[in-house]
Amino acid sequence: MTRLVALDLDGTLLSGSTELPTAHERVVRELRQQGSLVAIATGRPLLTARWIWDRLHLDTPMACFNGAWVGVPGAKPIAESALPERDVRDILAELTRHDGAICCYPQADRWVIDRESGPTAGWRERYRADFEVDPRLASDWRGSSFKVMFVTAGDQLRAVFAGLRQRFADRFHICVSEYDRLEISRAGVTKAWGLERLARHLGCEQAEVWAVGDAENDLEMIAWAGHGCAMGHACERVRCSARHVLPGIHARGLCALPGLLARHAPG
Repeated sequence: MTRLVALDLDGTLLSGSTELPTAHERVVRELRQQGSLVAIATGRPLLTARWIWDRLHLDTPMACFNGAWVGVPGAKPIAESALPERDVRDILAELTRHDGAICCYPQADRWVIDRESGPTAGWRERYRADFEVDPRLASDWRGSSFKVMFVTAGDQLRAVFAGLRQRFADRFHICVSEYDRLEISRAGVTKAWGLERLARHLGCEQAEVWAVGDAENDLEMIAWAGHGCAMGHACERVRCSARHVLPGIHARGLCALPGLLARHAPG
């Protein structure tokens, strides 16, 4: 039976400085040598995830935008579910009431942001991305977007999150992906949504899917996978949703994964 291992990027496969440690490259090689299929499951757009896929010499499809786009770079996606224009414009109208940067993604490899300052300063280098800056993004937006991301000071984020939930209720899926940002997708579209379609495409049973993550946008896929794994530095809510808890990122927790899989190999 084929086993699929889905790895989150930031805080899991990547270090806190968004680098890919050599030790984690070895982990991926070891997992593949064990016979597992390894896939990336990230909130990032394809634009900023592709270099990791290339560096690891992967050929499995990846799930980007928290599962809203599933596919292989350069090919027709296996699955996709973007926010339609009307929804994007409603979200943007609400976000402009708050102080922060707004990001939209009209294509898998396009990223548009309304400002490049404050929390987003230095992002071109951090994410190795040539994104577009459009100060009129909120007022002039046309077309769909795979997600909408909002970046603000960490002490303001929870208030913005609460306001969005009150305004939109269950109309959208809203999650906090890092201490200074939240992400909005179509209702029901999560990493679990993308991972389920990826597993089906690869012929993998849910019970044989392993998913590893550290943030609140990983909750659904950790709960859905047969073997959900939380990084040790994850918040309590994420750790409690997991079947397994690895050491934290600073303890190179991902390096414990091949041994864990070996102990759970079919006998």
